Amino acid sequence: ILTLTAGEFLISENGEPRRVIDVSCPEPRAPRPISAVLALDVSGSMHGPGLKLAQAAAGAWINALPSGLSECAIVSFNHGNALRQDFTNDKALLQTAVDGLYAGGGTSFDAAFITPFAGALHVVKRAAQQPVIVLLTDGHATGNQEEIIRMANTAGARIYCITLDNEMPDILREIAIRTGGRYFENVSSTEDARRIYRAILDIAQDLPPCIVTWESAGCAYYRFVDVQVPAYGLSASSSWQMERNELPHLVALPGSVVDFGLQPPGTTAEKQVTIRAEGATVHIEEISVEPPAFVISDYGGTAPPFDLESGQERTLTLSYTAVDSAYIISRVRFLSNACEAELFATAGTPGSGGDRRVITVLHPNGGEMFVAGSDTVITWKGVAPTDPVRLEYSTDHGATWRLITGQVTGLSYSWRVPNTPSDYCLVRVTAEEPTAVPDDMVLIPAGSFVMGDNSGVGTQDERPTSRVTLTRSFLMTMTEITRRQWLDMGMSPDGVAGGPDDSPVHRVEMREVLEYCNRRSLAEGLQPCYTFPGSSVHCDFEADGYRIPTEAEWEYACRAGSNEHFHSGSMQEPMCDPEDANLGPVGWYCGNAQDVMPVARKQPNAFGLHDMHGNVRELCWGNAAGSHTPEAKMDPRHPNPMDMTNLIHRPVARGGWYGGFASECRSAARYNAQWGVRTRANGFRVVRNL
Repeated sequence: ILTLTAGEFLISENGEPRRVIDVSCPEPRAPRPISAVLALDVSGSMHGPGLKLAQAAAGAWINALPSGLSECAIVSFNHGNALRQDFTNDKALLQTAVDGLYAGGGTSFDAAFITPFAGALHVVKRAAQQPVIVLLTDGHATGNQEEIIRMANTAGARIYCITLDNEMPDILREIAIRTGGRYFENVSSTEDARRIYRAILDIAQDLPPCIVTWESAGCAYYRFVDVQVPAYGLSASSSWQMERNELPHLVALPGSVVDFGLQPPGTTAEKQVTIRAEGATVHIEEISVEPPAFVISDYGGTAPPFDLESGQERTLTLSYTAVDSAYIISRVRFLSNACEAELFATAGTPGSGGDRRVITVLHPNGGEMFVAGSDTVITWKGVAPTDPVRLEYSTDHGATWRLITGQVTGLSYSWRVPNTPSDYCLVRVTAEEPTAVPDDMVLIPAGSFVMGDNSGVGTQDERPTSRVTLTRSFLMTMTEITRRQWLDMGMSPDGVAGGPDDSPVHRVEMREVLEYCNRRSLAEGLQPCYTFPGSSVHCDFEADGYRIPTEAEWEYACRAGSNEHFHSGSMQEPMCDPEDANLGPVGWYCGNAQDVMPVARKQPNAFGLHDMHGNVRELCWGNAAGSHTPEAKMDPRHPNPMDMTNLIHRPVARGGWYGGFASECRSAARYNAQWGVRTRANGFRVVRNL
């Protein structure tokens, strides 16, 4: 249909109608014949839904492949490759090849493209028409980028890349762009995959689409687009994303909270804050303070209305006259076109008897219905973004309350709805005093992450991956327990194994590690976590004393928000030589160490934890003989109690060690330990409940 006009389109974004500006359609032409190679990732991480999605997408390509001169071949790859079907136009043969795929093994982009004999760039040498390669993967691998691009350009082959449920890795993005192809990332549904494959087929055959231009608006980052052409009964949906730097917003410098602290009653104080426009010009019509406990005494220029061009700044002066010592917080509100403008003023002492903060739950706030296991976001106002709060929920109109998490900041919290069906649910947000964090520990906030090997390079007991939620924040020692800390608790010098006082203990056995935790708890007046009934050990996860982290706590803390092999990035060199560029700066392993090293000599992760990769392995509460996938997706603590004589309940160690390969230091890597056995590689760090 090449005669469409702007008036025939109805377009909305996030439910809001948009003005269609123009529609331009190409001149009709016959499709150019192509020789296409579909390269499909069949590594272990594609097992299950990923492989089914890949097969459905390939099926859409096969069904849409025109009769005549165009042809197609099917290649599968993991750490190796296989030619499943050579070039043919027989759709039945192609579909049979796709239906017979199965997943297993690691992943290599070299295997996908350039490794003989079935790398896609070797197969296209037999192409009778314009060569095209379409690669589908979950995105976790490495390869020789420059050699792949060189061979593709020599063959005149365009490469199109698709990733499932992940962002496009840099190597594939570069390959697609520099060979004249395109890339599509974060594909999560069968229909999206089919649509993308059909679109690539049209592009590869030089069948340009009609181009529809509309006027976008609003502040949403994610924009869901619905398109209709009622005259032809056509409709489609898609989405696109704005970047933050494309939207007008105001940034407060040096921070979004201006704290006057405790001021003597009757005195007046002034503080300055700078606001800077970013993304686009910000028009500020009015600035107000709610409640009006603070006054803007100087606008750094003319009073509103005024404009700030992107990069331009104004310095505001806030004035506060203290009435008493009660804690008060006000929000500085900007009536403007800015999509973000956060500024707060506080004074007084938090938690004092005259604390006048009133917290309002913004969401959920009445009438919502949630599916058990779904994700939502709890938001609130009335405190500063830096003020910690406690989140709880009730299923009986507030008669009883269950803890979601404590010490949360930022005015929002991502929450996985528990399986507690009720029509009488409430959420409560309560201000808390900031947690006093010991000097040798860091606060690990509650949250969710994907646990396990999502790259296909790990062992079978690191898969499948699963989304795990830790509902409680906790404290963790920023380093492994050192010789000095071990001996200070009167522990056996057998676990010291020599070295300076600030090197980690690394010949420890699991039972004495738990004994260390109990001794340290008692020494600080805390409740010990471990008891030893018979030949078993039981952990009281509600106690406030020291314990070793669970596997889930350790991996969550190690990743610190990263989905890569290391918290510092993806693995480049799996062995020792040359040194891995991402592991070297953060961990000691065979590529840069010959013995155990003093703690905290490498860069910390985003949580402030040192030596999570390498130096010594760290003992965790888990079951090394069992599946990596925890039985519970929220706060997994299996097994409890743990039988110290049962080989099925073997302790687990994480993080790799100074003598191990880079691949052993990955966030998902796990190792067997044994009760009663010392090794030179095993140490530990401890955690505490809040």
